[in-house]
Amino acid sequence: MSETEVPGAPAEAGGSSIRLLAQVLSSPRQAFEALARRPVFLLALAVLVLLGVGAVGIGFSKVSGEDYVRSLEEAGRPVPPQFSDDPDKMMSIVRVAALGSALLFQPIVYLALAGLFLVVFRLLGSEIDYRRSLAITVHGMLPMAVAALAGIAIALARDRISMNELQSGGLVLSNLGSLAGDAGSKVTRALLTSVDLFSAWSIGLLGLGYRIVARVSAGSALGTVGALWLLGIAIKVALAAAF
Repeated sequence: MSETEVPGAPAEAGGSSIRLLAQVLSSPRQAFEALARRPVFLLALAVLVLLGVGAVGIGFSKVSGEDYVRSLEEAGRPVPPQFSDDPDKMMSIVRVAALGSALLFQPIVYLALAGLFLVVFRLLGSEIDYRRSLAITVHGMLPMAVAALAGIAIALARDRISMNELQSGGLVLSNLGSLAGDAGSKVTRALLTSVDLFSAWSIGLLGLGYRIVARVSAGSALGTVGALWLLGIAIKVALAAAF
């Protein structure tokens, strides 16, 4: 997959990929109209993945081995015997695993999400193609890159971050997770952290983008985005309940 122009589209039709990153956050209608003509996605996808990986890496670098062991004990999970006397060694392995997971699974999530949107909007009668669906998905999710950037800035300003703070999304105070309290259940926390400013921003952008590019009604676009978002929350809550 490359970011070459759509055959027949003028070079200036969509502007540069770099300009679109800023434009989708400041003038989203113009940005999505440009993406309908020239559906680029590689730069936006790279920004999302790299900032996401950066946020995970810097966040985990601020968590001590002792705090990680404490979080395991509080969750009732056993500490592997070989690491009981060397929590920092275990934490270094956890950091590498977290970085690898972020680097591997983030692109898969965005590619799969674009495919889900494609299927639903095709069923609704749209003629949108996968390339355009992916372009709208990654640009519509750019508020998550803003959230990751904020998380990186906050983490760099801190000497230490607790594991619970990192896992609960409490580093950037953009959701209702703090209302759960320390005694709140994992399911309650998962629900409250899903009520998030950056998530709402992304839902609005995705709804607008698909309305313009898929050429469906505003209700169909927002309904589809909202339904898939609720599905994601349900999966998140189910995982919290299971583990």
